[in-house]
Amino acid sequence: MKSIFENQGQIRTSAQIKRIIVENNTAKGVELDDGTQIMANKAVVSTIDIHQTFLKYVGEDKLERDFVDMINAWQWEKWSLLDLHLALEEPPRFKAADSNPDVDKAFMYVLGYENSDELRKQWDMMATGDLPDTAGYIACFPSVHDPYQAPPGRASGLLSQMAPFDLKDGGSEKWLKYRFREQIAEYQLKTLEKYAPNIAGDKVMWWNITTPADIQNKFANMVKGSYKQGMYHPLQMGYLRPNQECSHNVTPVKNLFVGGAGVWPGGCVIWGPGYVCANTVAEECGIDKWWQEPEMVIKARESGYLP
Repeated sequence: MKSIFENQGQIRTSAQIKRIIVENNTAKGVELDDGTQIMANKAVVSTIDIHQTFLKYVGEDKLERDFVDMINAWQWEKWSLLDLHLALEEPPRFKAADSNPDVDKAFMYVLGYENSDELRKQWDMMATGDLPDTAGYIACFPSVHDPYQAPPGRASGLLSQMAPFDLKDGGSEKWLKYRFREQIAEYQLKTLEKYAPNIAGDKVMWWNITTPADIQNKFANMVKGSYKQGMYHPLQMGYLRPNQECSHNVTPVKNLFVGGAGVWPGGCVIWGPGYVCANTVAEECGIDKWWQEPEMVIKARESGYLP
């Protein structure tokens, strides 16, 4: 946000896009649901998923049939995230700390898997819409390292589990039922209690759960809870992410560019798609870059990893 404001940009919240204005196969701007039109001097850049960008906001009638077929072939992840946010009376004290006191100061924990077979079992179950009998997840307790997150002596926590978007029994709608959400919170806390017995009962002051269905409802570009905007597999990676027409950010519509996790190099909060897209827009539109290359990019080029 600071970077945008420092460079005289604007952020508009609660603004629903109606369409990308396209005339003579050139993106001219965007129109909002309330009729407001925001015209572009140089370019329109979309970092939402390619389905909405092209099929919803540009319109199939303005695109070649072969390109529409490529967009329709895009596949979403089969799984998403099931996150439990916690306010705790005290930080967890792990049983493993009895032999290694530094365990309680770890940045991240992997809990609920005693071996790789258990991890593979959960992964396989997600494909069928099932949840394992016991929860396995990544856990972290940020207040251990950032005291501003909780009052003295108390703690904040996050339990993050991989889970299917569509459950075998009840589909995605089941995630939104309050009693089921309570059961899921209890289910995840049982695993934490197994490794950190002090976190039990009233030691959990407050919790809030974010399910795969919540992710889709909150973030319109995360279809089926797909926080990477599309599955990772060989036909959707590299120059095929999202397809051979758009992996270098330019699109069949002049002055319309795409970025975001659905474009090379992909998601995982690496900032790569945004950086690459910004460079492409500047180069294609004759804009002087006011930013410098990150040190890691310079070193990669010097080492021969980049041209």
